[in-house]
Amino acid sequence: MLRDGVMCLTVEAVAREAKLSKGGVLYHFATKESLIQAMLDRLIQYCEQEIAQHQQNDTAPGHWTRAYVRKTLAPLSSYPGEADFPKSKEVGAGLIVAAATNPKLLEPLRKRFRTWQRAIERDGISPTRATIIRLAVDGLWLADVLGIWSLSGKLRRQVLNELIRLTRDTGQEESAPGEGRRADALTRRRRRDGHS
Repeated sequence: MLRDGVMCLTVEAVAREAKLSKGGVLYHFATKESLIQAMLDRLIQYCEQEIAQHQQNDTAPGHWTRAYVRKTLAPLSSYPGEADFPKSKEVGAGLIVAAATNPKLLEPLRKRFRTWQRAIERDGISPTRATIIRLAVDGLWLADVLGIWSLSGKLRRQVLNELIRLTRDTGQEESAPGEGRRADALTRRRRRDGHS
């Protein structure tokens, strides 16, 4: 996929690359779609293992969100096969692009993202804050994977630390304390001064 493009991903090309017969590949993956599905399943499984590892010694509120941030921005281990294939970041992009050619293949990924979102919303911190953190992380990952833009090492560490810091604030209120009262006071003052 990376070398020749997504459209060149065929069972024949996989067999040739793996030095197997086409029948040998078809024995395990009857179609190109089933092969892509298996790769997506492997990617999801890897993500879940990383999230679980990052949570091992963390039970404080926000632990799931912190694990998600760390898994995405500072993984514990390389993606499976990374030693053999140094452009592993692009594998995620390639899989997504390949699956996007057949939207049904993305359904397991959609389902997993819904599950992750529920976990984030029930993580003991503000669901709004946790979701904003998750969206920031997803955006950084996607920009990185697609090669659009990547954070420098120092800035990446600073962003990671700031996102982790935000997960430690367990305030359940959706707005800062007193924010509603300040807005009400401002509205009363404007009315008193003749502003609408």
